[in-house]
Amino acid sequence: MKKYHFQRQQLKSLVEKISSKQVTGTLIIRLQTKEELNQKKYILVLNNGKIAYGGSYIPKRNDFVKTLAHKVNPEINSSAIQVALEKSTNPTSLTEVFKKLVRFRVLSWDKIETFVRGQVLSLLEYASYYCGELEWNTSSSCDLCFGQDGHYIDWRSLEEELNQRQQQWEAFKPSIPSKVAIPCLVTKAATEIKEPQVLRHLEKWVDGQRSLIEIAQELEKNPLTLASSYFNWVQKGWISFDRTKVIEYRNRPTILSVDDSPIVQATIKRFLGYRYNLLLASNAIDALNLLNQNQVSLLLLDLTMPDLDGLEVCKTLRRMTKFHDLPIIMITARDGLVNKIKGQIAGTNHYLTKPFNSEELLGVVNKFVDGGNT
Repeated sequence: MKKYHFQRQQLKSLVEKISSKQVTGTLIIRLQTKEELNQKKYILVLNNGKIAYGGSYIPKRNDFVKTLAHKVNPEINSSAIQVALEKSTNPTSLTEVFKKLVRFRVLSWDKIETFVRGQVLSLLEYASYYCGELEWNTSSSCDLCFGQDGHYIDWRSLEEELNQRQQQWEAFKPSIPSKVAIPCLVTKAATEIKEPQVLRHLEKWVDGQRSLIEIAQELEKNPLTLASSYFNWVQKGWISFDRTKVIEYRNRPTILSVDDSPIVQATIKRFLGYRYNLLLASNAIDALNLLNQNQVSLLLLDLTMPDLDGLEVCKTLRRMTKFHDLPIIMITARDGLVNKIKGQIAGTNHYLTKPFNSEELLGVVNKFVDGGNT
């Protein structure tokens, strides 16, 4: 096994040099990222200098076939994959199984090659921004190839496409300065974005630490496709590549939900977790401890709990100066006037009856936490 060390932007030329020798084997790429060396590891499989596959690793044959087949066609029937595996006569051959799946018309060679090609392009784009170590292993390989003629991906065509992709990246400037630019969530975004799925993505991945291409790599998405979405979000003012506009997540309002039902807590977490810092407690004692340890902006309080009911908790809090103005939303399965009156007497600000939907809960929370600005 031969090892090479490379600096930033040198990987592509090094791969080109090795592939020009028309060798067969596996290139093991270890990147020096923010973590320790060898923390990020990828492979490129070559056959006579042409590329057969690229990814994080080559799993065992059955796992490889199932994973790749589902990525190429998410709606593929698992039984078709199983039949193809069982009818295969060579226990190590990937190509034989994929030929059967193509014959079953659940996959096509074009889609298989397009997927692998995109994965290789993303890998090369990502890895080019790091220095690291490349190890050449002739004893490790796989027989994956494409089409009825059994061809591989030519390095020259890959290089041409990488150049074309670079031109596409240029079109995103100046909104997206580069592939390694770090996106930040703009402070006002949390109150302007109405699509929960978009906000969940941004609050999970756009943390002011990861570059766009790092996010794409972790999501296993084409970085150009992701860049297109991010470009649109920049235009809408939701994200920025200017770090001065990054939202401080620790400054998001904190909500404490007190309920002994895991199902109710899971529902509240799904409805509110992407927008607020959410604390969960299943009893009054834990709730009081969390209230004393955190700056809570709103309390969601179940009426019926095993140790101390919500009305008693509310009365206790209202007797404490610290929590006199804390918004308290009483949540209960009971929808009676008497309970509502009791809640008002105890000091609740609002009464929400289970089951409730996300719009109802967000509307109430927005009224008391965000001042009705969303």
